[in-house]
Amino acid sequence: MATEQELLEDAAANARATTITWDAFLEQVRTQAGFDYRSTQWYAAGADLEQLKSVPATPGPTPTPGDLSSARARIFLAQSPLDCLAAPSWMVPVCTADAGYREWYTAEVIAQLRAHFGAVEAWCDCRQPGEGTAYSQALAMVDEFGLDGAWGQCETTREFDAAYDGGARRMVGSINAHVLDDTRLAKVSSGEVLVSVELYRNLQPGLQPDWRNANAGIGGNCIACYASDTEGAVYTPVTSYRELGYYAPKHDSVYGVGLKADDWQALA
Repeated sequence: MATEQELLEDAAANARATTITWDAFLEQVRTQAGFDYRSTQWYAAGADLEQLKSVPATPGPTPTPGDLSSARARIFLAQSPLDCLAAPSWMVPVCTADAGYREWYTAEVIAQLRAHFGAVEAWCDCRQPGEGTAYSQALAMVDEFGLDGAWGQCETTREFDAAYDGGARRMVGSINAHVLDDTRLAKVSSGEVLVSVELYRNLQPGLQPDWRNANAGIGGNCIACYASDTEGAVYTPVTSYRELGYYAPKHDSVYGVGLKADDWQALA
């Protein structure tokens, strides 16, 4: 049996060999009694296409996944940033540009982070003026300290929109339907926006990963360990995430607050 490609090439060759249009050929078939249509190139081209229906389609090349390394193995920092020096050096610390924490970030602190990790980045909550920190402040922090890039946040729809409109194409937060409708999710599904998806089982013990099939834009999970009475958060060790398969080294990320010594070690 001829292959799909052979039939396509033969059909094309027969079509190019014709001297009349397809419509003219059909008109001859309809109006000319005794017309020997089976001897024409148009008939031969059609016969090739008829055979093609029964030939299994040749699989196309396997799509190559986009490079998600820039959205993996991050440590999103708030207070006490030097605690993360206990983490493996292949991770990337992401310093908060939120005003309430900026006092923690001096040139000396950045130098220590860079000496251990190499790359250092910035992030902010991307909330409205008076409510939080605009993405422009994360970019300003990048400029001030010569950092290696910036992140936005998307825990709410307003944050996603503010981050996206400000130019952020990497975000940490949620992609559930309450935050991202289909139009916004499509920006993640296409890989235009890369997201580290918060999987905070310290806040929701039964929470499970749900990437909504937007895998091309998902760097991985971002786990959290911290305890907080005001938030109702219960300390949840890194090992518990690892046992469930929800944290994989060099793939998933972590909110770098409230980790114990064993947690920093368990990230490796």
